[in-house]
Amino acid sequence: MDREQIAREVLASIGGKENVVANDICMTRLRILTRDPSLVDTEKLSSARGVLGFVRRGDNGIEVVFSPGKVEAVHEAIVRLTGMEGDEEAFAEIGANPEPTRIRVHISQNPLFDAARIQSDREAEESKGEESVDDLVSLLGTISDAQTTEDRLDFDDEAPDDSPGAEGRPPSGRVLVINGPNINLLGIREPDIYGADSYRSLLKLCHDAAEEVGFAECTCFQSNHEGDLIDAIQDAYGSYDGIVFNPGAYTHTSIAILDAAKAVGLPMVEVHISKVDEREEFRQVSYIRAACFETITGMGIKGYRKAIHDLAAHLGM
Repeated sequence: MDREQIAREVLASIGGKENVVANDICMTRLRILTRDPSLVDTEKLSSARGVLGFVRRGDNGIEVVFSPGKVEAVHEAIVRLTGMEGDEEAFAEIGANPEPTRIRVHISQNPLFDAARIQSDREAEESKGEESVDDLVSLLGTISDAQTTEDRLDFDDEAPDDSPGAEGRPPSGRVLVINGPNINLLGIREPDIYGADSYRSLLKLCHDAAEEVGFAECTCFQSNHEGDLIDAIQDAYGSYDGIVFNPGAYTHTSIAILDAAKAVGLPMVEVHISKVDEREEFRQVSYIRAACFETITGMGIKGYRKAIHDLAAHLGM
């Protein structure tokens, strides 16, 4: 779809270009400050093509989530349509005290997911009561879920945004969880090695663990592309307090990712779902380890909970 058309749909859903005070981008998010937040049509925004989700920031701010590589093009179109250049300073005050609402995620249908639905309906008619069909649909559904490469999910709609974290302290700090190639296929990919837990289960675990130790925000980012992972690390500088990172196969090959991690200098924990040190010889090399204060392997997705807890302890939370 044409990026300008996407930009027009976004502008229409937030009250038109006249309602835009400032704009900017951050990672995969298009940032917009509105003049009158009551004009924002959230249903229209969440269903706009190309939009993966959105989160409100402060009284007048909103961040619209796109897939990696798309947000820059849409932002350029927003700049042309509004006549306003990106203004990072306009968001500085919000960035210092973001108080985000929970993200609303819009997941586009995936053809593979649709096919699984059709097949499941047929098999359900032929053999009612079989759990295998539902299991298959659930696993294939994670592919559609994984289209949201950056998720800040609310799994407890009743929980207030300012709920206290560990030991009753008010939440503080931001943690970024980065996952490399094929992590989005958890539950489908070699379950004998990586377990049956889905990627969505991993997102929920990270969100819960961050809340347990008192992080104000937990952002999960996943990409199959090396450059996107490097961009995510670089963009974390000045925005996040620490990183939990599973580079996937790039662990064993990417000096560029190591260089990015060293450049930003944020506290980082390396996580692997399987026992990589007991697997193939080529998996014995970890470049990212040189930039991490801890490595966790072989605990399944529970390793992420330990990583988030240990990161919080490292930060003195």
